[in-house]
Amino acid sequence: MDCRVTVLVAAPPGETWRRWTDFAGWGRWNPSCVEASAEEPLREGSQLDLRLVHPRGRDFYTRPRITAVEEPRRIAWRARGPGLRADTDVVLVPEGEGTRVTLTATSSGPMAFAFRMTMRPKTQARMYMSMLNGLAADMGPR
Repeated sequence: MDCRVTVLVAAPPGETWRRWTDFAGWGRWNPSCVEASAEEPLREGSQLDLRLVHPRGRDFYTRPRITAVEEPRRIAWRARGPGLRADTDVVLVPEGEGTRVTLTATSSGPMAFAFRMTMRPKTQARMYMSMLNGLAADMGPR
């Protein structure tokens, strides 16, 4: 495992799921997102187009494919490159009156070491925690 981050969102799983999977809306609340979109409907094999901000400030693009959709509790995607698979798995679990959102990122393959040099586990954790904190703040009590 490269990194795992979690946050408690003050909204039920269905609402949290709708906000998280509205990729076109990510830029409104997600400080790590410049632009995002997804093929509809969301299903295994759908492609995401993500323009994100690396914690050091530069933009990067990724076009992962969705590998799992289990509404409203789990969505996962995989970005691929020569000798690399970078997997992101997001699980939503009811907790009290809210939702525990846990994001796990892993990389594998012969070139995973090169990926981890530019996206170190701590760097990934900072970026993903920024995303989850943005989600929690946007869905928090008003």
